[in-house]
Amino acid sequence: MFVRLMIQEAGEEFRATLSQRDDESKAPVSEPETFVVKTKDEAKRRARAMARELGLATFRVIDKAQ
Repeated sequence: MFVRLMIQEAGEEFRATLSQRDDESKAPVSEPETFVVKTKDEAKRRARAMARELGLATFRVIDKAQ
């Protein structure tokens, strides 16, 4: 399993979506969590915290913001 963070622009802020994914099929394991943040670093901190809660060392980032 891995944690995926997708960042998209939402006006002057960013919309971040955190999801848990299966390693082999890359299919979502649970409902994604979507939230709005002021900075990309804030979104990455939340992804890192979720990964650590699950006992994972890393997470993947898909940055669709410019």
